Amino acid sequence: MKFSKIDGMDVVTVDGFNAGDVSGMNINTKKWEVTHLYIELSNDAIKELNYKKPILGSITICLPVAYIKAVGTVVTLSRPLKDLDKRPECK
Repeated sequence: MKFSKIDGMDVVTVDGFNAGDVSGMNINTKKWEVTHLYIELSNDAIKELNYKKPILGSITICLPVAYIKAVGTVVTLSRPLKDLDKRPECK
């Protein structure tokens, strides 16, 4: 699948929460495989996860591909929203 097909796609948790959208990916160039997706969190997710929203911009977290359950019209995660609170921000 081309990245352009999932770029901007909504990300929904297993408990039905719209967590945000795909904004990038991390690739292991030695193995040529995607290791993480960058998820730009929605304002609701930022609030639910108790992140401090910056005045300008947004918060983007790195999710391992193991968190992905399915990719269709949205990216569906295999984890509930609460499991995303410990994920590091992508810089």
